[in-house]
Amino acid sequence: MSGFLQRLFAPRWRHPDPRVRRTAVDRLDPERDRDTLRQLLDDPDRDVRRAAMARLDDPRLLLEGSTPLEDPELRRQLIALISGQQSGAPSLEERLPLIERIDDPELLEALAYRGDNQQLRLAALAHLKSEERLIEQACHNSIAAVRRAAAARIDSDNGLERLTRESRRDRHVARHARERLNERRNRLRERDERHQRRETLIEQLNQLVRARWEPMYAARLRHLQREWSPLAEGAEEAQLQRFRDLEARAGERIEAEQTQHRAEQAREQAETEARSIVDALDETLERFAQLTAVTAQEVDWLRAQRQLHDERWRELTDRHSPEADLQQRFEHSQRRYSEIIQAWQHYRDHAEALDRALAEPDHATLTTLCESIAWPAELPSPAPLQEARQRLAREQETVAAGPAQEEADPPARSDERFAADLDQLEHCLEQGDLNRAMRLHDSLQQRQQRLPAEEYRAHAARLRQLGARVLELRDWRNFAATPKREQLCEAMEALADTELDDRTRDQRHRRLVNEWKALGSAAATRELAQRFRTASDRVREQLSDFHAARDRLRQDNRARRQTLCEQIETLLEQPDAISDPDELRTIRDRAREEWRQYTPVPREEGEDLKRRFSKAMRTLQGVIDQQARAIGDAKRELIDQARALEQGDMKAGERAEQAKTLQRRWRELGRAPRGDEQALWKEFRGICDSIFALRDEQRQQHRRQQDARLDAMQSLIERLDSWQPERAEERHVLEEALEEARQLTPLPTGNRASGMQKRWNGIVRDRETRLEMLELQNLHTRWQQWAPLLQDHVDADAQQLSGDAPEPIELPATPKLSVRARQAHADRNTARTTTTAEHAEEWLAHLRVYLTVLAGAPVEPADASRRLDVQVARLNDGMGSDLTLHDELDQLQCQLLANGPISPASWQHTAPRLEALMERICHSAIREADEDESG
Repeated sequence: MSGFLQRLFAPRWRHPDPRVRRTAVDRLDPERDRDTLRQLLDDPDRDVRRAAMARLDDPRLLLEGSTPLEDPELRRQLIALISGQQSGAPSLEERLPLIERIDDPELLEALAYRGDNQQLRLAALAHLKSEERLIEQACHNSIAAVRRAAAARIDSDNGLERLTRESRRDRHVARHARERLNERRNRLRERDERHQRRETLIEQLNQLVRARWEPMYAARLRHLQREWSPLAEGAEEAQLQRFRDLEARAGERIEAEQTQHRAEQAREQAETEARSIVDALDETLERFAQLTAVTAQEVDWLRAQRQLHDERWRELTDRHSPEADLQQRFEHSQRRYSEIIQAWQHYRDHAEALDRALAEPDHATLTTLCESIAWPAELPSPAPLQEARQRLAREQETVAAGPAQEEADPPARSDERFAADLDQLEHCLEQGDLNRAMRLHDSLQQRQQRLPAEEYRAHAARLRQLGARVLELRDWRNFAATPKREQLCEAMEALADTELDDRTRDQRHRRLVNEWKALGSAAATRELAQRFRTASDRVREQLSDFHAARDRLRQDNRARRQTLCEQIETLLEQPDAISDPDELRTIRDRAREEWRQYTPVPREEGEDLKRRFSKAMRTLQGVIDQQARAIGDAKRELIDQARALEQGDMKAGERAEQAKTLQRRWRELGRAPRGDEQALWKEFRGICDSIFALRDEQRQQHRRQQDARLDAMQSLIERLDSWQPERAEERHVLEEALEEARQLTPLPTGNRASGMQKRWNGIVRDRETRLEMLELQNLHTRWQQWAPLLQDHVDADAQQLSGDAPEPIELPATPKLSVRARQAHADRNTARTTTTAEHAEEWLAHLRVYLTVLAGAPVEPADASRRLDVQVARLNDGMGSDLTLHDELDQLQCQLLANGPISPASWQHTAPRLEALMERICHSAIREADEDESG
């Protein structure tokens, strides 16, 4: 089919000419040709689309169309249909889902403004995203719920500030925006205050880290941690990290000080232990001095005691240096021990010769041996030596007494000496001293032959009995020592063939050698001695490298200890180089720790180095004590200053601040001597606590006063909230409440005071609005009561205008006029004869326009110039004063009363308009008051 035929038989709504299609739209039926009209909604021609839309009256079809809504007419029609302003629009239930399909902000804004239903407007408002559009809705929408819903979605400070400035239509929106803005600012201020408080705590913690140690250091740290705990939530990561770092440093400081305190306690314990060691040594020497005769068992016991206490002292001095007096007592005891052991060694070297000399007896040899032994006279001596001395003494007595005396009583003295020697033999057997018992027994047997017969018979039985005990003890010793020596030889040989570490091998070797020596001469044979010595030499060869390494280690430790002593001595040569006793205490403790690490050292040089180190430590401790005493004196001066501060008449707050300054100086001084620090601190802290307690009491009193003010303010708020003015004359109640509030303000800062202030402002604003409404109603009522008086003045003005001279109008009995009204009445009587009618008419028109502006009513075009004059006049009257609507209306009524002469026709024309405007002002005030109460 040709194009002509297609156009001929095609429907007219498909015609190429838009005018034909436009005409065809009017002929289509909306019910039957609905699909055709829907296709025409996408027509390229604007008029065709508009006509199709007008025929359909269905906004859903336009929203489903593919053509953008760029046509203003289509947009207007769509808005009219969805908003319900156009007749034939769908129901509300059908229009509400359409809001969900609209994403055009301008359409949504228009629907929020022009919707015929609050629900529809709220739905459109919910899809608006722009804060600028939300502010426009909150300020200018005609429905209060929509205005308030839009205002509730404003979150920025700028948006809330705009609402407070531009929301003239709805005071609730402005007030709510102002409250939210104040709340946001309060939250911001609180956040800044919390941030600043955290910074203050961090600075205080930093000062604590840098401060000197004091007994309350840990308590101050715990206080700062408790202060930080409620502020940690919401803190910045940088702040948290800074606080954690400083907290860790403070914790390390506390741990170091506690370690030092434990070291001091250990030092005190070590001094106590050192004193017990020296006392034990002295007690051992005293017990030794009380012996009647010295045997090998007592000397071995003495040597064991010395070795035990030497090891304890060595371990103790490796950890701590004892006091000088204890060191001197120990060294004196060591010298006494050395004298005893050295004397015993000399005796042991000459013991056999002494026994032979006693047995022969050979007095010359005994004299030589006693001189060689040189046993100290103040010490108890061995029994053979005592016997030798006694024999020499008796010999000297015999020589001195002469032959006569020797012949006079030799049997009696011989018998006494023999009996005494028998007692000494029995004592040696009880003590287990076999060697001495054997020597004494041999001597008694030789001397027995020279005794007289009676004495021989008297002592023979006891001598035989004691001789049997000597043989029995010798056999028992040999019986017990023989297997022991065999075991020691086998153990030494096994030790040489066993794979052990060098340290364990050396310890076992020394133990076996000591056990061999402890056996003495019991069951001693040359073969066993040679066997034990050969195995011991093999072990020593195996330990040669270990002994060499140990010797090198001892030499290195000796050199390090010597260097440590030199460093301390160099420091002591210039004690002013470090004046802080805490630093000197740290140096002292570290020196002791290093001294303990440099062990073992050579025995022959270790004692000299130990005495040198102890002397240096005592000198260093003296410097520490001297400087600590100076600190103690300075702290006593601080205590005197604190006591004077406590007794002064300064304000509690200033006194507390100065006490804090004294506390900082206290911390900067360092520590006093150990015995004085706690007592001084207790006294100083007691004075400071008293000062701070007085400050806290004053603060609590101030807080109680603030609480009392808050309670009084709360009571005032409750009283004013329960009062509703019924008459305008009740304004004095509000003024009295405001005066009482002024006496209670300013309120203390805080959430409670902020909430009370908000509530108070709202209540006062509501009562002000209520009283203004009542006052405006009174003015309206007064104007109505003035109607007869005004009519009398108009009648008098008419007489004056007609040429008659009327009498002045008298003041009416009722209503009672105010001072301003009476003056206006008098001015009206005067103006009747002094003012022209033209001027009075012009002024009446001016006052009418003034009242129109006050009422917010539209002004006629003819009164535009007068409106400008009114605005200028109001501006001039408002400069420097705070006129309310009541004051302006009162002034305006008095001016209307004072204006004349007015013709009756002009007044009859103007009076109803004035009445209507005054009624409008009153109704507007009542409506605004109701909205405020509902808000």
